[in-house]
Amino acid sequence: MIKYLTIFLLCFSLHNFSQAKTTTIDAIQQTIQNYYDGYIERDISKLNLAFDTQNGTMKIPVLENEQTIGFKNTYFKDLMPIWGNRAKLSEEILQNCALKILTIDVVNAKIASAKISMKVDTVTYIDILSLQKINNSWKITNKIYVTE
Repeated sequence: MIKYLTIFLLCFSLHNFSQAKTTTIDAIQQTIQNYYDGYIERDISKLNLAFDTQNGTMKIPVLENEQTIGFKNTYFKDLMPIWGNRAKLSEEILQNCALKILTIDVVNAKIASAKISMKVDTVTYIDILSLQKINNSWKITNKIYVTE
């Protein structure tokens, strides 16, 4: 009897752990989806759902003679109005957009990193995102990227 009880408790614990991890991954995927949708739809409310707009930053290339000479931090709170107020993408371009979540790594259900590929028209962005659970919601707190 003790053997069966031990097996049951072990299976129940693994199931709960697996469920918690799935819920965390799902929440992170939704945050990334809000970023993507907000970016291509020019929707500030979706972008605000995705990003830490108080302290979050993005590394932006500093160019000199069309060469990257370094990077500067720019706050998401300053980027959201720029991204959200750009001209709307045409239906044709929207059909040519795609999001691929390449990896997600979670630590203690508190912080995570994700690597994504985001195709917008003819440009593909490869982003490395740092995420943190803030007030019970996953937020992108840092972003670096390259284009292909």
